[in-house]
Amino acid sequence: MSEWTLAIDPATVRVLISGYQSWSEAELRPLTDVQATPLMQWRQEQGHDPAFLPSGEAGVWRSHTVLALVRPDGGGWVGAARDATNSFIHWEARAEGDSVDSGRVRVSGTVEGPAVELTWDETGDVIGTLERRAAELGQTMHARTPAPQRVWCSWYSYYRDVTLDAMLENARLAREHKLPFDVFQLDDGFQSDLGDWFTASDHFGGHARDLPAGLKELGFTAGLWLAPFLASPTSQLFKDHPEWMLRGEDDKPLAVGYNWGGAYYALDTTHPEVLEWLRDLAATARGWGYPYLKLDFLYGAALPGVRHDPSVGRAAAYRNGLQALRDGAGDDAFLLGCGAPLSSSIGIVDAMRTGPDVAPLWDEESRRVWLGDATGPSARNALHTSLSRWYQHSWYQPDPDVAICRRELSLLNSTERHAIAAMLDVVGGLRASSDPIAMLDAEGLALLRQCLEISTPDRPLTLTESFGGALTHFTRATFNLTDSGIGDLPAHGAKWPL
Repeated sequence: MSEWTLAIDPATVRVLISGYQSWSEAELRPLTDVQATPLMQWRQEQGHDPAFLPSGEAGVWRSHTVLALVRPDGGGWVGAARDATNSFIHWEARAEGDSVDSGRVRVSGTVEGPAVELTWDETGDVIGTLERRAAELGQTMHARTPAPQRVWCSWYSYYRDVTLDAMLENARLAREHKLPFDVFQLDDGFQSDLGDWFTASDHFGGHARDLPAGLKELGFTAGLWLAPFLASPTSQLFKDHPEWMLRGEDDKPLAVGYNWGGAYYALDTTHPEVLEWLRDLAATARGWGYPYLKLDFLYGAALPGVRHDPSVGRAAAYRNGLQALRDGAGDDAFLLGCGAPLSSSIGIVDAMRTGPDVAPLWDEESRRVWLGDATGPSARNALHTSLSRWYQHSWYQPDPDVAICRRELSLLNSTERHAIAAMLDVVGGLRASSDPIAMLDAEGLALLRQCLEISTPDRPLTLTESFGGALTHFTRATFNLTDSGIGDLPAHGAKWPL
């Protein structure tokens, strides 16, 4: 463990942190604030690293891979890692004392896995230094940053009730309206069970392999969603191969989350047969005609547990599983990670979800405030975290998730829809939509076209001011993530373009 002690009053310092995986919070907050941690264990497993949880304490902030402390003048300190290929890097900043004379901040950096060099820079330009250190990490790990894709995704309208006909009908309407999508991505719901990717669900109206040809005729690339490291206890995969699962200390398969109406399990990616199955899964999807794969819930391969090969650490186990998918899909496939340990994915994925799911509602306040969990779907959560990871565009193409342009089946107002559009422009990277195209009126279609315009990532203007506990001030937009208006900027709104 490396440690540094700063002779500075903690009450004058802001902390910028990034959580472990896609959905984990990234924040810009006063150091003396409380870093929230979910009350429920399954949310700790599904939204954070259970081996290094948010502190839940006032004045103690934990971050993964990078950490920044910001003085009122915009200078401060930046901690980073030189490599994250097979290691997890844990940072902690702890306030001690409560005055100018006695206050100090103690910072520690810990490496889980093979030793890597940590850097600690005092700087007059925290923004530039963090960008530089992030870019160096991307270069070391041979980051893949291909051209961003414009994607229509089935999830946020059809959820698990998606059908083959619905996919093709939306593709036909997109072509009719001359919407500039590159990819039509089929999400969860086509498969018979979680883990049984090769057999179709009863309601889908066909098989996943039936879709790509129809999309190609319309001029679109086919994309497919998979949660490759997970298995339902009702799946044939789990029944046939319980020995492939990550295990608990009792030597039984370890439940690693709760979704799809119950608990689910994770594959042990230190098992050679699992790695071969993953290669075959990705190769099969590619053979069906899917060169674009969205790989979701990837954190499962990195959870604590008993593995087939105990000599392989968590980060390496995750990386090996992800590499098997890349090997099966091919080097020219486009891989989008989601629910994934962020820095450990650099150099294998082409794009990465950098925040929680967007949803057709602004905030689920009861879950966020009373249960301490801001990793769940909401527009507010997506903006809060994705904006605070602006520097990660040097690691992969960032995916801030979808625009919501429809009025129907949505609780978002026009101000909130506009704020999401502004976020997409500021973050850059992928552009995505999930609105049923027939549901969009003229205003919705115009907003969608605007959201599909590719942009370069924006830069923050300052880290010394925030309208809502995140980065909110950029060169092209200013965001208000609070529930009250600030000057002429409405609650939940964005001044964009500036």
